[in-house]
Amino acid sequence: MQFIGIDLHTNKFTCCYRTEKSSLTDPRDKRTETFDLTDAGLAAFYRTLTPDTYALVEATITTFSFARLFGHKVKEVVIANTYELEQISLARCNTDKIDADKLCRIIKMQVISGEQTVSPVTIPPKEIQDLRALFSTCRLLKKQLVQMKNRIHSLLKEQLYGFTQEEIFGKKDREMIRGLCEDPVLKFQVNLLLDQLERSEADIETLKARILVAAAPFMAQIDILTSMKGISVFIAIAIIADIIDVRRFKNSKKFASYLRSAPKVANSNTSNTVRGTNKKGRKLCSTLLTQSLNHVLNASPKLRAWYEKLSEYKKAGLVRTGLRRRVLGEVYQMLKKGEYHYARDPAKHQAKMMAYKNFLESQALLTKSA
Repeated sequence: MQFIGIDLHTNKFTCCYRTEKSSLTDPRDKRTETFDLTDAGLAAFYRTLTPDTYALVEATITTFSFARLFGHKVKEVVIANTYELEQISLARCNTDKIDADKLCRIIKMQVISGEQTVSPVTIPPKEIQDLRALFSTCRLLKKQLVQMKNRIHSLLKEQLYGFTQEEIFGKKDREMIRGLCEDPVLKFQVNLLLDQLERSEADIETLKARILVAAAPFMAQIDILTSMKGISVFIAIAIIADIIDVRRFKNSKKFASYLRSAPKVANSNTSNTVRGTNKKGRKLCSTLLTQSLNHVLNASPKLRAWYEKLSEYKKAGLVRTGLRRRVLGEVYQMLKKGEYHYARDPAKHQAKMMAYKNFLESQALLTKSA
């Protein structure tokens, strides 16, 4: 067997090679090579691979595409989550060769011992990667949107215009705000920012439409998820983009933990310490789901009573995290069993799906006419 630790960068990558019989302490029992991320460099790298090779590479923005290039030429490619490689990030001396050597040691010990020390990151299919990329761009534009609104609010406050942020966020008062500013410098800035604001809002709507179209292959899962009150088609797509496939998770606890909704608990002697959520997971759908929790509470009197009782003696953030965890537990069971939510409203659920299908049909007609 051959083991490779790969330290991947944008334009090159460094590999450390060891065999099954090589010593971890003798520096002569390892080989290190650096390849350019070009056709010639990849061809040279491929010649070093064997069918019984195990490779370990740290997850970066280029890792998934890189792993697909040679995954079929080796026994296994393990993509490690950055948060599980603290021994590399916390080291005093970091070079490409040292990092590649540490990765090589980890994959060799893991394979030979049979004990999993680094859990692999699942390589998502192309459809999921496209959805994640679209959501990331949409989230970026929304952040810029908030920054522009805050800047407009700040400019108006400087000149003693007493507008609230809600009045600026709404579209009906914008024309009035444009005409209100008498100072030429203030008027120039406000008009510039409002123009950019409206362009960004249009871009976000275009992105949302593209996300809805890209999610069409997951119609069956969307149909199940939207049967739960409070989960829109957009949130359902975010859940699918995060989890890829519900069968990856053994139980609802691991499901909620991956979606940043289950805190870590440390036990030592008689003390229990509750820590933050799992940083190795994804947070997109949890962020969107938090915004719709009021709809979930309104739909379930039992859940509302539970929420209000806990709110009497626990912090609001903890209670909302607990509520989100309960919602995700139900989401897990729905997807695992392939069943609609027990409190489904058939008329409203059908209306959600019909609106989505009509939208997809309209987009298909636009594409054909173009």
